[in-house]
Amino acid sequence: MGRRFVLTLGFHEDRAIRRLMESSASRDDEIFVVTASRAPAAVAAFNSLAGFCRRVGLPEPKLVEVPPRLYEGVAVLAELIGGSPGPVVLDLSGGMRYLAVLGILALFLTGRRAAVYVQPESEGEELAIPEAVINLAYEPLQDLELSVMRVVAERGGLTVEEVAEAVGRSPKTVANAVSRLQKLGLVARRGRAGGVYLTEVGRLALRLEGARGVRRSS
Repeated sequence: MGRRFVLTLGFHEDRAIRRLMESSASRDDEIFVVTASRAPAAVAAFNSLAGFCRRVGLPEPKLVEVPPRLYEGVAVLAELIGGSPGPVVLDLSGGMRYLAVLGILALFLTGRRAAVYVQPESEGEELAIPEAVINLAYEPLQDLELSVMRVVAERGGLTVEEVAEAVGRSPKTVANAVSRLQKLGLVARRGRAGGVYLTEVGRLALRLEGARGVRRSS
């Protein structure tokens, strides 16, 4: 099962081509190109992108116009994102800014996971949002998992047994919690002893939990 690329497009196709190349797009994938209008410059950019796809053996892209209206625009993008049977790659680098806003809304409202990319308007490092970050909105953490993460944040590299002692639970129970946290991309285990460390996504998750705690107590 291939991926579905959803790429926003303005008057230049270079960012869309870059995403297809860097994500190693294949002929098994689908390519949907989202634009604010079918203005001549946007159509020319799309035709150039389509020519590139034909030259390198990628599937023919499909052009989709998304109006600058909240409900209709989100609905169109939700059908593209939520209707994919396979993984979704969402690149919001091109075109009008409202396309990026509606694209993020559609992603969360459909409950889908996706790899999300945004290239700054000025030349700079691309912002790549991994699926593990998107998962933070959908995968609530249990109290034990949060306790494990807090211990590891203070003393990275502890073994499962040492973490279990710190949180006052059995090693087996903590091992199960660590296993789930690994699958979510929140912790990693390294070294011969399998020391547990927080990932960048794990640090973000703890900060988000702290912000939620402030909101609940206010």
